Amino acid sequence: MVEPRYRIGAVARLSGLTTHAIRVWERRYGILKPDRSRGGARLYSDAEVERLRALKRAVDRGHSIGQIADLDASELERLGGGNVTQLPVFGSESTQGLVDEFVDAVRSFDATRAEQLLARASVVFSARAMVLEVLSPLLVRIGQDWASGTLCTASEHVASALIRDRASILLRQLSRERGSETVVVTTPAGELHELGAFLAAATAAMQGYNVLYLGPNLPASEIAVATHSSSAGVIALSVVGLAANKAVTELQAIAALVPPPVELVIGGPLASSIAADAGPRIVAPGNLGDFERWLIARSQRLSARSGGGRF
Repeated sequence: MVEPRYRIGAVARLSGLTTHAIRVWERRYGILKPDRSRGGARLYSDAEVERLRALKRAVDRGHSIGQIADLDASELERLGGGNVTQLPVFGSESTQGLVDEFVDAVRSFDATRAEQLLARASVVFSARAMVLEVLSPLLVRIGQDWASGTLCTASEHVASALIRDRASILLRQLSRERGSETVVVTTPAGELHELGAFLAAATAAMQGYNVLYLGPNLPASEIAVATHSSSAGVIALSVVGLAANKAVTELQAIAALVPPPVELVIGGPLASSIAADAGPRIVAPGNLGDFERWLIARSQRLSARSGGGRF
């Protein structure tokens, strides 16, 4: 599977280094070999971010970068004194623990604690892990607890506001690739829930697409205008609370206004059945991980057609 790529600004935030230091270390010591975007920008992988963080920990303990630049991961870990700030690698237990802590905090209206949990996670983990391993499971859990009555509406609003803020920050920090294909992300008219759309937008940005995020609740005509004006190749829509029959009507209206080759993608709990009723042009990849794989496959197809380059 293709690794997600990050621009140097996002790498600086995730590693704790300045962009200047990253460039100097790269030029003087050859510690990284980033790819280049079509526009010439450096693109770094998760593995390279982790190496930078390990190098920074060792430097913070007094070691010279010139002496440790060629060391392998195990030696850097020893010199850095262990990854003291790293949370456990995400697995069922650690993910569940983070989700439980967050839910407990918002249930008791401790918004400060809940916000601190998300802020810490955003520093420790990659953008991809934040979207797929933290924020997406949180949305599912919050929705389930609210539906079952174990989380009151006020607490659900606190949780939603904090997740929206964190997703918005994440989306702003991800790169906008000049020359890359544009993905328009929104929700159809009548759909007020935008958190799923935020995460879909971040997922597309992580895969190098240029994302035009329009916010929620837009009529088909406005979505069509934005798509045509931006020369977008994909429209990604999130449907959570909108009645299925209304969602079908809106999707059909969008499809009528935006002809092929623009692709229409829908996500949400009833996405598969809505797509089946709306017509053959509507694609329902599944969860965010499936959407990520769909985006990767699309970029590979377009790259093959163009004879090189990402798109």
